[in-house]
Amino acid sequence: MMPLIREAVCISRDFGTTTFVGAVAVTLHTGEQRQSMDLDFAVAEQITSDELLDKGYTVDQYSGKKFTPRGYKIDVYEKRDLNNIPLKYIIKTAVAIPVDKKGTAVNVITLEGLVITKFRAGRDQDIEDLRRLAVRCRSKINWNEIRHLAKSDMEYSQIEQALRLYAA
Repeated sequence: MMPLIREAVCISRDFGTTTFVGAVAVTLHTGEQRQSMDLDFAVAEQITSDELLDKGYTVDQYSGKKFTPRGYKIDVYEKRDLNNIPLKYIIKTAVAIPVDKKGTAVNVITLEGLVITKFRAGRDQDIEDLRRLAVRCRSKINWNEIRHLAKSDMEYSQIEQALRLYAA
């Protein structure tokens, strides 16, 4: 099991229902390992600093950055939406993807939600992630769901064109 995925399993065990939205989601949807030292996930219930500390996590006093006991930086989405997609929707529609032969699974944002969030974020790494998703997963995308999540027909068209271009 890839270290990033192993870390996601540990976080899921520590906090129950978590939905991964960044590198873990890209890795599990594409089957391609993606290097990252941070894990982004959404939770329905706020995780307090005391809960983090009780489980061996650390919180930097000055920056507020949070780290797992194994040194991975974590970004927890518990109140704010992710690129204009409501957290409730992300959690409710999460997909459980098996990560080993024992049946262990990790919850991740849907492929369509991931495409939208990466498109809206637009950083270099997000564009590279979109390219990976286009090459490996384009045929699996539910375009009706993309249309539902898109803010406008224009955004939908831009996403469709971008993925077609990246897949070529």
